[in-house]
Amino acid sequence: MVDAKPTHRAQLNPEFNALREAWERVFTYLKSKSEAHWYPSILIERRHRREFTVNVKAENVHETLTEGTILRIYDGTTLFEEATCEVGESQLMSLVDRFIHRVKAQGSGLVGRPYSPATWSERLSQKLEEELRSQVPVGVSAQTWVHFGTPQEQLLWSKNEEAMTECKALFHRLRDMEEKLLADHPARQPDYLQSRISLEKCDFVFVDDETRMSQSLLRNMTMAVVMKRGERGFCLNGGLGGRETLELKDQDLFEAYEKLRKSLIAEKITPGRYKVLMHPSITGVFAHEAFGHSQEGDTWARGRSKARELYETKEKVGNEHATILNNPAIYQNGMDGFAAWGSYYFDEEGWLAQEHYLVKEGVLQRPMTHLTSAVRLGVPRTANGKRENWTHGVYTRQTNTYFSAGDKTLGEMMAMVDYGFLAVACFGGMEDPKGMGIQVGMAYVEEIRNGELTGRTFKAPNGGAIQMTGYVPDYLKSILAKSKIEAHHDEMDESGHPWNEVGGCGKYHKEFVVAGCGGPYMLVDDVLLS
Repeated sequence: MVDAKPTHRAQLNPEFNALREAWERVFTYLKSKSEAHWYPSILIERRHRREFTVNVKAENVHETLTEGTILRIYDGTTLFEEATCEVGESQLMSLVDRFIHRVKAQGSGLVGRPYSPATWSERLSQKLEEELRSQVPVGVSAQTWVHFGTPQEQLLWSKNEEAMTECKALFHRLRDMEEKLLADHPARQPDYLQSRISLEKCDFVFVDDETRMSQSLLRNMTMAVVMKRGERGFCLNGGLGGRETLELKDQDLFEAYEKLRKSLIAEKITPGRYKVLMHPSITGVFAHEAFGHSQEGDTWARGRSKARELYETKEKVGNEHATILNNPAIYQNGMDGFAAWGSYYFDEEGWLAQEHYLVKEGVLQRPMTHLTSAVRLGVPRTANGKRENWTHGVYTRQTNTYFSAGDKTLGEMMAMVDYGFLAVACFGGMEDPKGMGIQVGMAYVEEIRNGELTGRTFKAPNGGAIQMTGYVPDYLKSILAKSKIEAHHDEMDESGHPWNEVGGCGKYHKEFVVAGCGGPYMLVDDVLLS
């Protein structure tokens, strides 16, 4: 495990820091106007994103800043929210009166499932990562302001010019890599090259009866892309931290060209069932789609998931290798010393981040939840209340979703394949939570024969990305083996969690949030590829 050596923790935006006492007064006013059984809270967010791109023809900077406040009241039956782009005290005080009037007019007056917020004593009695726990002051109380900040080993650039200089340098390295390829390499003279760096600072402030919390998250990503004749190769890196999250080595850039080469020379696969050795990028999409979406508490509560029935009947959905976790508290990502892409310290409803099992050795566990789904289902809360931004509703959403590690090296798993394919480059995925169908896209696959790669690659019969389709429990019962976290080494694993890659997640065809997905290498039998 690589121990991070942070020189600085991200601090709350100065404007937000100056407004904390004002927001306490707004909450006190909201509380004074609320009925005794209501649960009021306030969330204030600020998202500042800078994106830098360079290609042969242009250099671009795209910068966005959004901030807003969400007043919330759960009245024992319904969750009410009032959102505004205002963050100032006087504007919010005026909004409180309007909000209270609406809740009283639209509320049922019933107290079906009242909710009381957890105290700090109750929160700290949970299993929490030391990175989170260490930032909570000793003797913390309901009146204590607690701030969580992303550590940076190497400070990020404050000026756009500095970040653009780095993005241009990456582009030149990517272009120069082409000159190092063999003269007959199919990816020589690509049609398009691009480098991209994305830097986002997210500030959140949450206030309720028992907590005064804030967090500052530095979420960064870098990517290099090469294209030719409609095919693409890429490499990327990212996570929460400083400049250390953005490193791309020369070998990474070479692999981008290699992915393009393999796509360009790919033959058309014969549809059928094969053994597939999945790279963590593919394993992560599989985990995310398999029992990620179907284990979201609001999907359970709406009767849109088969998982609830399978959980209640205790029917096994996989074999002993089928263990899937969701975890927003991955603060060291595999061998990396920084946090995984989908991590944070608390969700957007103020619940502290911690590990949660979705499936354990083939047996479904309780679902991920946010406040209202937990109350409605009568199950414990998990830190999965997320929204695209303050203008969108809150749902139960995934964070970092991954399969647990196994005990094999990559070489040992290759030796288990008499004939099959290695899948490395992911190409999206989908799931049907009600019917338990799954689709996992693979840009191409590489042929394995008698434990060795043959050099042949394959795409779909129509020339596009290959799709793995089928019934989720069938695939979870067909897992043959999983690799150690350090898949290429015989030594004992030192990392706490398998690696999780940069990703995103959509819900209901519109609600987009960041999400990490990953795990070990995994060998699955009888996979339908077409």
